[in-house]
Amino acid sequence: MSHQVVVLPHFLLGIFRFELVNKLKQNVGKEKQDVQEKGLQVSLRKKLYPNRIKSITALNIVLALTVFFGSRLSDLRFNYSFNSFFPKGDDDLEYYEQFIEEFGQHNDFLFVVLKTEYSIQPSFIEKVNQLKNVLESLPETQKVTSPFDLKGVQINPLGVNTFNLISRSQPTDQSKLEDLKLLGQLFGREDESAMLILRHQEFLDKKLADSYYLAILQSIKDSGFEDAIASGKIQMQYDFTQKLETELGTLLITSLIVVLVVLLALFRSLKGLILPITTLVLTIIWTMGFMAWTGKPIDVMVVMIPAILLIIALSDVIHFVHKYDELRNKGLEYKEAIHKTILTIGKATFLTSVTTAIGFISLVFIPIGPIREFGLITAAGVIMAFLITFLVLPALLYFFPSTVERRLKSRFNWELILGTVHDRIIKKKSLLVICVSLVSIVLIAGIPKLHLSTSLIVGLQKNEPELQKVAYFDKNFDGYKPFELGIELNADVNLLSPEVIAKMAKLENYLIEDYGVAHLQSPLNIIREINAGRNGGSRKYIELPKADDLKGVARYYNSPRLEDQRQQIQANDGKLIRMIGRNKDLGSAHYLNLNTKLEQFLTSEINGDGFEARITGASYLIDKTDEYVVSALLKGIGFALLSVSFFILIFFKSLRLAIYTLVPNLIPIAILFGLMGWFGVHLNISTAIIFTVALGIAIDDSIHFIARYKLERDFHTNKEAIKNAFTGTGKSILVTSIVIVLGFSVFLSSGFSASYYLGFFIVLAAVIALLLDLIILPIILSKRKG
Repeated sequence: MSHQVVVLPHFLLGIFRFELVNKLKQNVGKEKQDVQEKGLQVSLRKKLYPNRIKSITALNIVLALTVFFGSRLSDLRFNYSFNSFFPKGDDDLEYYEQFIEEFGQHNDFLFVVLKTEYSIQPSFIEKVNQLKNVLESLPETQKVTSPFDLKGVQINPLGVNTFNLISRSQPTDQSKLEDLKLLGQLFGREDESAMLILRHQEFLDKKLADSYYLAILQSIKDSGFEDAIASGKIQMQYDFTQKLETELGTLLITSLIVVLVVLLALFRSLKGLILPITTLVLTIIWTMGFMAWTGKPIDVMVVMIPAILLIIALSDVIHFVHKYDELRNKGLEYKEAIHKTILTIGKATFLTSVTTAIGFISLVFIPIGPIREFGLITAAGVIMAFLITFLVLPALLYFFPSTVERRLKSRFNWELILGTVHDRIIKKKSLLVICVSLVSIVLIAGIPKLHLSTSLIVGLQKNEPELQKVAYFDKNFDGYKPFELGIELNADVNLLSPEVIAKMAKLENYLIEDYGVAHLQSPLNIIREINAGRNGGSRKYIELPKADDLKGVARYYNSPRLEDQRQQIQANDGKLIRMIGRNKDLGSAHYLNLNTKLEQFLTSEINGDGFEARITGASYLIDKTDEYVVSALLKGIGFALLSVSFFILIFFKSLRLAIYTLVPNLIPIAILFGLMGWFGVHLNISTAIIFTVALGIAIDDSIHFIARYKLERDFHTNKEAIKNAFTGTGKSILVTSIVIVLGFSVFLSSGFSASYYLGFFIVLAAVIALLLDLIILPIILSKRKG
């Protein structure tokens, strides 16, 4: 094993050290006499020259690593964690984590909507309560709130008594529910339905959560309820996981079909299928095995990785095989052809692999765990694809040296056609520059229309069934999105003092009237019930008592009969208060504005004198991710540009060529921003990944073009070098662009917004970059003297 570890660096180091000491020469244009190489150059050539021992060693290295990573594949797990999308390192996240230590998570609940064809009848009530008893018998259930168990309060000389608000023996009509203010809270506004609110323990093991959720569904089915809707955190995680499994299989199979079609079209031979497929499959095994080894589960982001790597790895294979076949068809002996292919293709392919990996690594600036991990794992996969390509293909071609592509007789002359296209571009360059500039300006003008917004359910397309459930709750139950606000009282501040009650009442009014919170719960609800209880339980006294009457209310506030209500909204002997409610999911852009105004209201009119209120909760943290998107995106693009420029500068040793390489690829990124604005696509954590990834992928063709141009420039005039680079790389650039377009088009069938928009905009970026590489890049280079 120690010998194998040494061979791999020598194999790769030789490629790049050789590049630094000797400019590569190809059989392009006129035949040129190779310059005699001496000393270290000859030594490096010998190390890179293929033989039987080196080929067997390379295959053994690959086999050993494949066995290692392959043995880890059984450890892969599917998972979707809602909390994983919280912004890491945020002060509000730290406060929220402390908050839930006292109260538990407000999103550890399940809404269970039970429908009936008729009005609320006693038979339906009995059926609902039977199901409630079954659900409460499950050991993971903490509490089930049924609308038919709601109690009013009556206070008499003996203490606190309670009574049912809804009769179990008489039908209940909509007007009664409206009077009780229960429509939209526990009864559907637009259908005959009642809702159970099931609170359960926090699940650290997803298998237990899934088992519990399935037991709930079975209980609902056994109780005879049809069209019931169960929705909540564990339901979303279960449905997401099922969707992830389906999505991974669909994307992988569809991508493989695309790969097979491309390979058949390009190579038209069995060997042209087996060699590339072997390389691609090994890339997937290594990457997924590496992911399993590090303990990373398959989530909404990771599900894209196999398909992405198939596309990227295929481009590496195509470049290698095309060059090998080209040299073999020129009459080179197979060992020499392998050798020259490694030398001539290795540098550009390594550079394109690095720039692509940089695009993915740039995602670490987004403070969302799944996105960071997606970027790092995909970057590792890109480098693995390069290593596998340059270890496996040379070794296999050594033992099976025939050409990969089966040549067909054709009158189609790529060089002639591309030469004609080049001449016309140079002839019309002024007009083309004007047209490209005008179109680019129009498309980029969409940037001001770009807006930040995130929905509560991160990562789904709007027409997915999971989001239709959210829409149902928004419509019938006044919202699905949990709202939480914490209040901390100093040790010397009394919860039931007139000053505290007045502040909470003022805050409650603001939240309902200005923020739009529905069915808000706080200590004020208990106080209102006690006030009504002191007046015979009449609902017209569901109001806050006067300051003078608060002492009378305080006598009953801590009654054991009200303990369940108190536990949900206060802790730490009443010094920590929670106000909870529901909102409609109107997008983070809507709520970020409201949150800013709420924070200003708290600072100016509420907080102080031992009373500190602070907005918190899972929904609030998801909304806050938008605050990081722009800064993280700018940091990521900046990092990508600096890193890519650094590597290009090292390899080309020319600042001017580095700039020429970058310019045609900055325009597509700016156009993507504009197109998102024109199409009305929101910028959020799902779509922020597009830009750096697009930059890393799009720049590959420019690198291949400039690399060929630089070689040609050593032996030809500038004009001839541009044309030779155009005709020499035009076909491969076109083919790899088609591969990217076809490959990323697979994501357009995805139900996940991250996958869909990544596919959609990478396809656009590839097409735009292709046109700019073949139009603008030759025009820019033609301005050089010589």
